Amino acid sequence: MAAQLVELEENFFNCPICLDSFKDPKLLPCLHRYCRGCVKPEVDKSDDKVKCPLCKQECDKPTDGVDGFKTDFHTRNVVEYIQLKKSVAAEEVRKCIGCSNELQVAAFCFKCRGFICRKCHEIHENSGMTRDHKEHILALKDVKDKHLTLEKLGSLKEAPSCSEHPEKLAEICCVDCDNLPICVVCGQYENHKGHTIRGVRELAAEERKKIEHSMKALREQDGNVRGFPAKLAEARKSLEVNITETKARIRSQYNKEVGKLNEKERESVGLLAKHKAEIDRKEREVVADLNRQRERELKTVNDKYDKCVSEAKAKAADERGGKDTAASKTKDMLTKKRSYLENELSDSFSSVDHQGNTNMKTFGELSDQSTHRIQRYDNFVAVVTSVLASRDHWTDVSCLPDMNVSSKQLIEDAKKEFPEIAALSKVTTKAITPVFAPKANPSPIINRDDFKSDADYEKYVKEHLRIGMTLRCRKANQGVQEGDTGKVIEFDWWNNLNPICQWQRLGGTLVVSYSDVEIVDQGIRVGSKVRLQRSAVNPSRDQEGGNPRSVGRVTATDGKNCTVVFPTKKQWKGLLSDVEQVLLLRRSAFQDDGSYSAYVRDTIGDGMAVRCYKHDGMARVGYTGRVIRMDDSDLGQLRIEVGWQRPGGTHWAKHSNIEILGLRLLSVGDTVRAKEDITAYGATLLAKGDTTKITGIVDSRWCNVHFAGRGRSWTVLFSQIELSS
Repeated sequence: MAAQLVELEENFFNCPICLDSFKDPKLLPCLHRYCRGCVKPEVDKSDDKVKCPLCKQECDKPTDGVDGFKTDFHTRNVVEYIQLKKSVAAEEVRKCIGCSNELQVAAFCFKCRGFICRKCHEIHENSGMTRDHKEHILALKDVKDKHLTLEKLGSLKEAPSCSEHPEKLAEICCVDCDNLPICVVCGQYENHKGHTIRGVRELAAEERKKIEHSMKALREQDGNVRGFPAKLAEARKSLEVNITETKARIRSQYNKEVGKLNEKERESVGLLAKHKAEIDRKEREVVADLNRQRERELKTVNDKYDKCVSEAKAKAADERGGKDTAASKTKDMLTKKRSYLENELSDSFSSVDHQGNTNMKTFGELSDQSTHRIQRYDNFVAVVTSVLASRDHWTDVSCLPDMNVSSKQLIEDAKKEFPEIAALSKVTTKAITPVFAPKANPSPIINRDDFKSDADYEKYVKEHLRIGMTLRCRKANQGVQEGDTGKVIEFDWWNNLNPICQWQRLGGTLVVSYSDVEIVDQGIRVGSKVRLQRSAVNPSRDQEGGNPRSVGRVTATDGKNCTVVFPTKKQWKGLLSDVEQVLLLRRSAFQDDGSYSAYVRDTIGDGMAVRCYKHDGMARVGYTGRVIRMDDSDLGQLRIEVGWQRPGGTHWAKHSNIEILGLRLLSVGDTVRAKEDITAYGATLLAKGDTTKITGIVDSRWCNVHFAGRGRSWTVLFSQIELSS
């Protein structure tokens, strides 16, 4: 522990503010030292907390300002020695305190605090009056040979004066007064009577033992403190790699969806060419047949057949125009989806860049904290090592208690692992939304009786039929019976765009020809379930329609305008063109779970009644409830919060595990209509279309309805009834 003074860098004893030797050094709790005059402005301008200019650690501001911080006597003594060493190196001529002559001095008396010449040095050591000064005299040759240790320098210093009696040297310490040096008179009879009094050697040994224990604990954390920058650099590198990989994955998704658009565009162009070729072929056949027939007829009827030819050509021209219009609409739709896809790509990249920049900024802040922590660590080790090397009891009892206090916070800081750096090295973003999803788009119709011929009606059906409309089979076709009704669920792109329907009697899906069906659904009408199209949503308006997920029921329409009531009983009034019909189809109407799952994701809305058909967390099969809100932050999965009737409370479920029942759950007092004949023991309780009221709820599948014929209630399935409009 006997460290030579030359081993310590000279700038270690320079003030970090003025960069000169310390003048009346003040010691902060973080163990950084500053000249009293340098740190005083920082202390004076602070309110309740003083921040260290070097490590930025905060401490409480003393009540008496800068003078409330301890004076670092150890540092002041070392600085005094450094200045003495500079004077000796410069061979300065000094005034001897013994003979008062300007001579080359030979020693320095720390008790007299002055230089003495060689002759006076001998007298000073042997004289009876100054014999006790011998232990406090430093020969200048010891300064020159550079073998002076901190321990030797400490032994030259005289014990400090009593704080109450400056003319007396301190002999003991008052522990209750922060190890204050005092004389025996103060400890036994005056201000410190009754306080805890300790001998300086005993107290110094105890303080040294404490600081050595703290230094051992601190050195155990050396690897953790100095290894943290490497961990930080590794996490930063991992973040950069993650950003690159995430962008590459998003780019791959984008290219995949663009490929779908290109493929659909090629299909549309090919289908248009196919339709035009078919029309041209029919036109040639019709014209050829008419020409052959005209040749066989008498000349008097030529005008009649010329007219027929003109009509055939006009019809073909109309059909070509219709196909051109449909192709143009398809192209516009694909262009809009492409633009939306590019916007999603840009938003995803922006999200990744934002997260990356935010995490990089946090890494910078953590790096600054690490630098400050290492600086505080190195400073603490250097200061404690310096004090311990001095082996001066008074320095120990004055400095080591504060160093022990500072070591506790420093050890706690050194143990910090910063687990958040692993999360900071990652970025997340949602997947690219698929460009195609099933969507209903109903349109008003005209009855079959309003057309003169089947051909004109077939042309009308082709132009106006939309997904979700109800059709009736006019003649048996490929297994569909005449009179069977069904819902249009999609169109067959490879078979002249004929409709594919879910037929009631058939109990399955089948494609039929336009010429064999008629439209029986009236489109959007009173009782239809609709929601606002996104282009018509105005978030600033105080109405339920501001939420594009809210589904309401049409209460009035004149063919151009309509009134819609949403679940919160708020009304919306506007054009029919601003709303879209929501078709609440049963799961049985779809060929597979994937198709129905996509339909639920596109259709589900706030307030809708749903049923669980797959176990999902707290939700069990058969549970019914109402949609409260939705969360689409999970990539590829829409999470729905549902208020369940049984067992009660709200729980989240995936959209792929539920099915839609209707706009709301049926409850006691609702007027309902029988969807089919309901019989029991051979008797008809309710005929199809009859209305009654719900008198009680049994469970998620059964309820009680009033049966007027028997004057009592009867239990029926929810699937057998529907809310009466």
